[in-house]
Amino acid sequence: MKTYHDCIPCFVKQTISVLEMINCNDNDYEKILRTVLQHMSRIDFHLSPPEMARTIHRIIRETSGNADPFSDEKKRDQNLALQVLPQLEQNMLLSDDPFKSAILLAIAGNSIDHGVYHDLSELQVLDALEQGLHVPLIGDTDQFVSAIDQAESILYLADNAGEIVLDKLLLHQLPLEKTTFVVRGGPILNDALMADAEHAGITELVPVIDNGDDAPGTLLKYCSKEFQEKFMHADLIIAKGQGNYETLSDVEGNIFFLLKAKCSVVAKNIGCQIGSAILYHRD
Repeated sequence: MKTYHDCIPCFVKQTISVLEMINCNDNDYEKILRTVLQHMSRIDFHLSPPEMARTIHRIIRETSGNADPFSDEKKRDQNLALQVLPQLEQNMLLSDDPFKSAILLAIAGNSIDHGVYHDLSELQVLDALEQGLHVPLIGDTDQFVSAIDQAESILYLADNAGEIVLDKLLLHQLPLEKTTFVVRGGPILNDALMADAEHAGITELVPVIDNGDDAPGTLLKYCSKEFQEKFMHADLIIAKGQGNYETLSDVEGNIFFLLKAKCSVVAKNIGCQIGSAILYHRD
């Protein structure tokens, strides 16, 4: 079984980044940081990073009294992505392979990750999106096309706000009448919620549900019964982002993971370089 002790320094940096972002006063800053450090001193290193983050960020939100610390960042990222969407869509349609380009742009949106990239600037977001079509895609698109064609029900598991705007390009390549889009059930980092899906215009395309939980991934044991039923009976699951890979890579099912590999553990597990654009299916 893998252990994730290397994640602890990242969680400390993440906690400090959030506290500075929400402008905590000195007393609250110290109280929250001490509480998080005490929790991490007892943490089970065999838990996946999203399960660790689930508890750590609950501590931050509850102790600070800020129910959604990344609210402003999510709005900014959504608006930036919506601004560049028309040009990106045009680039996709003019490419030699629009379907592959839609996948690449959906994965490019996975760069909008405030949990991994602290102090992510507007320029960094725009650059990541604009470079999306200029990176190699690792994965079998023909296998993905075949799975889509054969599926009678598709579950699309979303990741971050802003990123979901780019997901629209890939959604338009899917049979919309067979597709359900899934967001998180509560605030965690900059992960997408129902309000973000509405703002992105996704609720106008396909049914949208939440998974009933606030982990930055999909921990089935914590998710709602409605979502678990949908997951169990879906012919095809499209899972966006590293958090979904970390929580679902050992789960049975016809799951295609679309992500940017952002840490050495995930890159090693998949067999790729950090920063790679990945379309992965466990055969």
